[in-house]
Amino acid sequence: MRILHIDTGEGWRGGQQQLYWLARGLRDRGAEQVIMASNGSPLEDRTRREEFRVIPLTRPANSWGNIRQVRQIVRNFDIIHAHDAHAHSLAAMATLGSQNSPRLVVSRRVAFPIGLLSRPKFEIADAYVAVSDFVAHQLLEAQVPVGKVHVIYDGVNAPKLPLPAEDRAAMRKQYKTGNNVFLLGSLTSIAPEKLLREQIDLLSELPVSVHLWIGRPAADNSITKEETELLDYARSRGHEKRFRIVPVAEDATTFLSCLDLFLYFSRMEGLGSAILLAMACGLAVVASDVGGIPEIVRNHKTGLLVRNGPKDELSQAVRSLIDSPPLRERYGAAGRRFVLENATADIMVSKTMAVYEQLLLGRDSHPS
Repeated sequence: MRILHIDTGEGWRGGQQQLYWLARGLRDRGAEQVIMASNGSPLEDRTRREEFRVIPLTRPANSWGNIRQVRQIVRNFDIIHAHDAHAHSLAAMATLGSQNSPRLVVSRRVAFPIGLLSRPKFEIADAYVAVSDFVAHQLLEAQVPVGKVHVIYDGVNAPKLPLPAEDRAAMRKQYKTGNNVFLLGSLTSIAPEKLLREQIDLLSELPVSVHLWIGRPAADNSITKEETELLDYARSRGHEKRFRIVPVAEDATTFLSCLDLFLYFSRMEGLGSAILLAMACGLAVVASDVGGIPEIVRNHKTGLLVRNGPKDELSQAVRSLIDSPPLRERYGAAGRRFVLENATADIMVSKTMAVYEQLLLGRDSHPS
């Protein structure tokens, strides 16, 4: 099986992590792959280091040069997998009018509805991989045929538990955070929709022994304007000693081992792969009741769901878990069990490969 992956992202977020794990898993299963990634991006760097064949994409993603590159090689593949919206557009334009083109698979991770002007593009794909039932429902509302929509949760690599205590101690020492501190944390991009200021505000409602760390990808080396503004906001609220933005390496388990409770708040979310990783590490979760999150954070089973907005509801949920180590342990164990049964990287790879195989079995009946 020959697969061309296309991803136009310039940073390292959930979509790039999933492509990386997918490519590694498919290689273990014997697939031949080429990855088209944004020139100079963390994805290009990491996949080159893993000795994948990588073709850099120029900017903008839908430039004629990129379209020409795809058109020149497209017949060498059985599957094109577009991993984001711009990649979908690029693949659609590059294969338009092409005879015997490969099957086109599109990953859909975002939670916002598909607009009327975008709907014609969604007719140009053989299969959609929706990251949650919530996202699948949006595809169906956009008139995508039900037979083309496949729900596959993100997958994560679950570490062995317990996580090394020495790693926790060393990282807390590095950031001058004592073992007596109760540490809240999240893994996320520094973006307005992630409600990070609201998380900083939460510190005002909690004991001074409670601190907050926001982990962001270490692959993004520079300190952004958004990070500076967030640190300034924490300072203005008097929480500069209780709040940190922490660069997180490729393996996030050391960061997660430092935490006592995982938070994930967002205005809208397709699923939340960082939540799955936290659950795999045995952490209890408090998260926004939006998008696809309730499919993985089962309220009062694997964590607590809260509405965005009411500060008292949020602080009460967090306080209830700060005050109850047995409840945190119970939610953490149930969350890890959910991941092992439904959302490991191996499960994600196997289900994605099954979609590819299903499409190729029907090649003879595929309209040209």
